[in-house]
Amino acid sequence: MEPKIYPTIMKIFSSLLLILSFQVSFACGWGVSPEASRLVLFRAQRDGFFKLTPFYYSADYYYSTNYYYSTYTVSGVDQELNCLEWKKKLGNTIDPKDVHVILYETDSEQFETVFETKSLNKVFKKNTFIEALLLPKNKAFLNYILFAKKLEYNSNTDIKWESWDKVGYDSQDHKQADLEDFEKKIKSAKDAFLKQRYAFLILRYSFYAQDKAEVIRLYDTYFAENKNTILEPWALYYKALCIDDLVLQNYLLSKVFAACEEKSFAVLQHYNWKLTEGTLALAQNDEERSIILSIESFRNPAPDLKTIEEVYKLSPNSINLSFLIGREINKLEDWIFTPQYSNHGSPSVVFEGTDWYGDYANAIEENRKKDILQLRELEYFLISIREQTSGEQKDYITSAIAQLCFMDDQIDLGKKYTDMISDKANASIQMQKNIQLALVSLKQDDMKDEEVQNQLFKYFDSVENLVENDNGLFKNLYSLYRIASADFFKKGDQVTAGLLMMKSDQKNEGEYSVYNNPNFYSSIGYFDRNATVEDVDRLIALQQKEDKTPFEKYICSGTMAPDINYYKDLKGTIAFRNNNLELAYETFSSMPKDFWKKNYAFTDYLNENPFTPKILQKDKERKFDYRFNKAEFIAKLIELKKQNTASSNLQLAHAYFNVSYLGNSWMMVAYDWTSGESYTDYVYGDNSENEKKYQKGNYYNLTMAKIYYEKALKMSKNNNEKALASLMIFECNYYNHYANVVSTEEEEKNPFKAGKELVNFYSVYKTTPTFKKYNCPLLQAFIN
Repeated sequence: MEPKIYPTIMKIFSSLLLILSFQVSFACGWGVSPEASRLVLFRAQRDGFFKLTPFYYSADYYYSTNYYYSTYTVSGVDQELNCLEWKKKLGNTIDPKDVHVILYETDSEQFETVFETKSLNKVFKKNTFIEALLLPKNKAFLNYILFAKKLEYNSNTDIKWESWDKVGYDSQDHKQADLEDFEKKIKSAKDAFLKQRYAFLILRYSFYAQDKAEVIRLYDTYFAENKNTILEPWALYYKALCIDDLVLQNYLLSKVFAACEEKSFAVLQHYNWKLTEGTLALAQNDEERSIILSIESFRNPAPDLKTIEEVYKLSPNSINLSFLIGREINKLEDWIFTPQYSNHGSPSVVFEGTDWYGDYANAIEENRKKDILQLRELEYFLISIREQTSGEQKDYITSAIAQLCFMDDQIDLGKKYTDMISDKANASIQMQKNIQLALVSLKQDDMKDEEVQNQLFKYFDSVENLVENDNGLFKNLYSLYRIASADFFKKGDQVTAGLLMMKSDQKNEGEYSVYNNPNFYSSIGYFDRNATVEDVDRLIALQQKEDKTPFEKYICSGTMAPDINYYKDLKGTIAFRNNNLELAYETFSSMPKDFWKKNYAFTDYLNENPFTPKILQKDKERKFDYRFNKAEFIAKLIELKKQNTASSNLQLAHAYFNVSYLGNSWMMVAYDWTSGESYTDYVYGDNSENEKKYQKGNYYNLTMAKIYYEKALKMSKNNNEKALASLMIFECNYYNHYANVVSTEEEEKNPFKAGKELVNFYSVYKTTPTFKKYNCPLLQAFIN
C-alpha cells in the first residue's frame, strides 16, 4: 500500500540512551546545531522504512527533515486501513478517500453544524461515505460518527487526540458528547463493528481520564480476542501505558510497534530501556525477539554491530535489520566524514570521554583508526551474509557494502559491489548506486574531461530529481557536493570546487545556509578564502561563457554572482594582498566608481582618511565622511612609491597601518575584520592563517607599515616627521609583539621591550609638536 504522508509536530518526552556531549564550535561566536553540519551519503531504503523515519541516526533526539520545526512525516497507512474497514462494512461503492475526508479532515464543529442543519449531502456533495451514512439502514453508523466527532473535544476543545494538529475553527459553542453511560453505548450497538468502535472511543477517553483499570478492562473485553482491525494495536498502545509492570509494558509496546505504523514514534517515546533481558523473556518467538532488540537499538548512537548480528540470526530478511545496517553506516559517516569535510572538526555526536578538543591532530587520527576498524568489522559481516539474502534485501546489503568500501578508500572493491546491484532494484537503491558511481568518478576519472563532468552531472541530477518527494535527500546532496568540492580542490580546480561548495551549502537547508538570502559575500566567500587571481579570472570567464556544458550550467545555477564586479572587487583585493598594486589598480579602475558606495558594507568601513593613522586619533577627532574609491587609493599609493621621499614614505606607512586590522581602512584587504568569531568564519572556516600572510604579514604584524616608517625616519630632515615616524615604529613593534603572544606564560618569558625609537621620542624629539600632542604617561611608562 502506498502510504499517504501527513506533516505532524511531535512532542518529545524521552532522552537518549547514552550520555552524550554535543558538538560545539572551537571559536566563540556563531554556531549551528550539530545536525546541520552532519554529513550523510547512505540513504538507500527498503519498502517499509517509512514508519522508521524518526529513528534515522541523528545528532538530535530524533531525525527530522525540517531544521526549523520539530516535525517529521507520518505514514497514513493506519488511517487508510481504517478507511478500508469502513468500506468493507458499508459497501464497495464507497471510496476510501471520501471516508478519510470525513474522519480525518473534517473537524467536529463543522460536522455537527452540517448535521444539525441537515445539509450533509449539500456540503459533502458526491461524497460516497456520506451518501452511505445517510441511508436509513445505516443510521446507527451515522450516529456513531457524530458521537466520535463530539467526543474528540470533550476534554480539550483546541487539540485533537489522535494528532498534534491545531483545530481550525473559531467558535467553541458546539455540543459535547453525552458521557453518562458509556457501557450502554457499547451494549446498545447491535453490530459487532460498531461495538468495537464505541469501545475504542471510550477506552481512549478513559485513558485521558486516567482510569487505567477501565482501559485494561475494555481492551481485554473487546479487543483481546478480536484482532482483525487496526483499532486493536491502537487500543493495545493505551493498555500498555496503563500497565505498572514496566517489563510487561515494554513487551506490549513492542507488539504495537510490530502491528501498526502510526504508533511507532509513540512507542519509542514510552519504551523503557535497560529492561532488555526481562522484555526478551516474554517474547513468544524469534520475530518478537528481533523486534525488541531492534527497538533497543533504534535510539543507540554508539557502535552496535552486536545487535545487528543478533537481529540477523533471529530475522535475516527483516526491514528492521536493513534499517539498523543503514543506521550504522550513517554513524560511521558522521564519525569519519563530518570531521573531514565540515568546518567544525568533530563528529556531530561526541561521546563522553572522547577527546576531540585537546590534542586535535592526535584525536582525529586516533578516532579515525577506531572508526575504520569498526567500519571493516561491519563490512566483513555484511559480505559474509550477502549470499544468504535475496531480492530487495540483497540489493540493499550490496549497496551498503559498496558504501563502506568507498568510505575506506577501497574504490575498486566498491565499484565491484556497485556493479552487483540489480537493475531491478528499487528507486532508492538505484539512487544510492548513482551516488556511488559519482564517488568512483571523482576518485578515478579525469575531472577536466567534458564527458566525465557531464556524466557526473547526470549522477547529481538523478538525486536532485528525487528531492521533491524526499526532503531528507537534501542532506545527501549537501554531503555529496561537499566531498566532490574537496576532490576538485585536490586536483587544483578551485572554481569548480568553490561552486560545488556553494551548492553544498544551498542543499543543506540549514541554519547557516547564507544562500537562503544571497548577498555580496555569499557570492565570493569561498573564493575569498581559497582563490588566486588566476582562479578569479577563470571564474569570470566561466560566468561569461555562453555555450556552457550541462555540468557547467548546473554548477553555475544559483551560485554565480549577479554582478561581475563582485568578482572584480575580489580580484583587485587579492592583488592588493599580494602587493601587486598595478594589477589592483587595473582591476579596480575597470569597475563603476560608485560600486563601493552601493554594495556590501564598504561605506560603513571605508569612510575615513586612509592617510591619517587611526590609532593616533581620539574618537571625537575621527571623521566618517571620506569618499573612498579603491582605484584612487591604489593610484595614490603607486604615486607615493614613485616619489620615494620622506614625506611620501610617511604617507605610505600611514596607509599600510590603516589597511591592517588596527586601521580605519582594513576593508581594503579583508571582507571581515578578524577571523574566528564571525558568521562568515563559521560558514567558510577559520581564515586566520590566510590573514597572517596578507601583504607579507602586514594585516596583523604591521610589517609593511614599519618598513615605510623606518624609511621615512631615515630619509627625513624634519624632526617633527622623525618624531611621528619614531612613535609609529614603537606602535608597530608593540602590536607586532602582542600579535604573536598567545599566553601569559609566553609573555613572562618574552616581555615586550620598547626600542630606541621611543627613547628618542622622549629625548631627541621632546620639543616637537608631535611629542607635545601625543606624549602621555602610558607611553613614558615603557621606558621608565
